[in-house]
Amino acid sequence: MVDMKNIRIENATPDQIDSLQALMKLLISRYGDKFDHKRFDWGIRRRLYDPLQRHGILIAIDEDKDNEVIGMIIAELRIDPFGASEGYIKQVFLKEGYRGQGIGELLVKKAIEHLQKIKVEKIKVNIKEKAKEAAKLYAKMNFKKVYEVLELDLSKESLED
Repeated sequence: MVDMKNIRIENATPDQIDSLQALMKLLISRYGDKFDHKRFDWGIRRRLYDPLQRHGILIAIDEDKDNEVIGMIIAELRIDPFGASEGYIKQVFLKEGYRGQGIGELLVKKAIEHLQKIKVEKIKVNIKEKAKEAAKLYAKMNFKKVYEVLELDLSKESLED
């Protein structure tokens, strides 16, 4: 059991890119996907250095383990086609031994606080079919299913079948 008093949530900084990359590799491998270093590098740097996005990468740190980064969430600002501001939670991930102890909920709460500060009107999150435990967390926090997203991967499918 983790002592929650020793878990700190803060904004990620450029000197933590290696820790963020390690977390993202764990997340991607968990779902059987392949890590794309170039895509990660572009996305993380864009978020860390963009004045509108840089406070949207929040990390959980375990002070008992030499300030190890044990989780992350990405919450960003998007503008919809009609000009409304939306918050979008892109990833929430915790290392294995830290799940089910309230840290994910704390990350989501901090992400919501961040998005409220920048005056978004709604917050959206897409959840992969394989991430059922994340769906339970968001439901617990009053997120409602509004629509489903279907995907056709043209790199794997033949439309002639």
